[in-house]
Amino acid sequence: MTIADRYNAEAVRLLPHMAESLAVEPTITTENEIDEIVFRRGEFLGGMACAILAMIEKQDQGA
Repeated sequence: MTIADRYNAEAVRLLPHMAESLAVEPTITTENEIDEIVFRRGEFLGGMACAILAMIEKQDQGA
């Protein structure tokens, strides 16, 4: 599962009403790409993307 797959799944789980706006292509392989793509859509969305990515990173550290 790519970081983009995990990110998209978390976006749906945490913010189902915004998931479509936060979604990225599942082929993306870096957090930086996700952040750049979503931030271009808007600062608020970019902030949400950063928070989702931080939660994924925290889950990885706890695993």
